[in-house]
Amino acid sequence: MNIRFLQDVLSSIDEIKVIGKSVILDGVVCNVMGIVRRGMDIRLLILLYDERFQQRIEESEALEIYDDPCSIETNRMILSNDRRIDALNPFQSVLKVIIGERDFSVDYSEHQRLSEQDLENVLLITEFLNNGWQPDDVDYQEFDMLFLTSLKLEGDYTYIPDFNQNPEMSFIMGPRSIVHQVEKPVTLIVEGEYSEKLIFRDKTTGEEHWVQINRVYLMNVWEEMDKTFTNPKLLEHMTSEEIIQAKLDFENKFSDVCPKGMYFPVIEYESEEDISVQFHTKAFLDAKPVNRGSIMGFIIRPEQSTGILGFKLKAAVIQEPVPADINTIEAELFQCIHTLTDRDILIK
Repeated sequence: MNIRFLQDVLSSIDEIKVIGKSVILDGVVCNVMGIVRRGMDIRLLILLYDERFQQRIEESEALEIYDDPCSIETNRMILSNDRRIDALNPFQSVLKVIIGERDFSVDYSEHQRLSEQDLENVLLITEFLNNGWQPDDVDYQEFDMLFLTSLKLEGDYTYIPDFNQNPEMSFIMGPRSIVHQVEKPVTLIVEGEYSEKLIFRDKTTGEEHWVQINRVYLMNVWEEMDKTFTNPKLLEHMTSEEIIQAKLDFENKFSDVCPKGMYFPVIEYESEEDISVQFHTKAFLDAKPVNRGSIMGFIIRPEQSTGILGFKLKAAVIQEPVPADINTIEAELFQCIHTLTDRDILIK
């Protein structure tokens, strides 16, 4: 870091409008700081403090003192939702913000834990203080226990729009996802028949849910990606040289994830409308993590829109390579993902 860095950060802040509304939502202290404009972009900034997050962090740090240093961490332990410590963000899925009489659609949001070493945000908060912002209810909290939510408001702006002093604010919410543990063993038969629903229990809520598997098959990702790179329509967006380079980059990275000749299992299933599921092989969950240079994610959409029960057909990919001649896969329905929509937020 140098002084020029500080100068660049400060000069990038073109305009600030303080709002300074403080409210407690689901036990989380939320201070709506105001709006910052950088160039043509404006963002609404909200500072959050979740006391329960701080308590869980302190408890976790205390337990680590007594942990066995020789214990081996598995993929199951790393992926388990029970071990994650997250602060609650009431503004996770905001679609639109209404400030006074003005409506703003939200392009996207960012949420990050603050740090004393994060000088960009330290300077940004300092500028809000210099402009009269009052840090009500968050002024004595440890800096690294605070979170900053930034809502990018849609549009190009040469100035921050005017609104009344102390305006009423509404946050219109969209759908969001929450992950719960299941860990139900299941034997998957490639191209087998599945006549009965798979009943499982949500470990968090204790409620029973179901999935109806329609089909389990093996996907040749190399073949699918080759179809993508040889699609003539790709030339509408990339040159031949760019396509060749992109294909080489993919092959170099993906060979570590899934060597040629290996396949990814795909499970097509039906479930309740607001639930999706994730499977993993038992061998993978119980194995020690392997550090790879690349991480890739794949989203598969079934060719059919509805399944045998008439519900929407979904697909889950087990991103763990298996040989082409495998018939039986010992797996677990590891997690279920609930989709829900929170109530809109009104701050007077």
